[in-house]
Amino acid sequence: MSLYRVHRMVKLQDIDAAGIVFFSKFLEYCHDAYFEFMMKQGIDLPTSIATGEYILPLVHTEADFKGPLKFGDEIVVAVERVVKGTSSYSVHYSVHKAANNSLCCTAQTVHAAISRTTFKPLKQVPPEIVAALHMNQ
Repeated sequence: MSLYRVHRMVKLQDIDAAGIVFFSKFLEYCHDAYFEFMMKQGIDLPTSIATGEYILPLVHTEADFKGPLKFGDEIVVAVERVVKGTSSYSVHYSVHKAANNSLCCTAQTVHAAISRTTFKPLKQVPPEIVAALHMNQ
């Protein structure tokens, strides 16, 4: 069971010359779901990014295409799980076509916990982030 799911519609501007979703849009869909999930868990990202003691930038992304999406398709983007590292964490996603639940993409983003002032990694992911994101070891 996923931690968070969001429904959205594939927009015209998401489509490439082949008539399917442009690959980078899959990562955009996932990052939008991550942002919504963080906010629902009580992590105010805009305030945290602007004034917090630490930041959580992306340091790695990957996505695997599984099937095409077209303009007008309704999709479900799921935050499947979050896995804690020492000073980073990985967020795993899936993107399904809502009509038939066919898997169209799997993705992962890795976020590092770093000091805002020194830009060096923290010794550990902040406990409030671990708790909010229901991280697995």
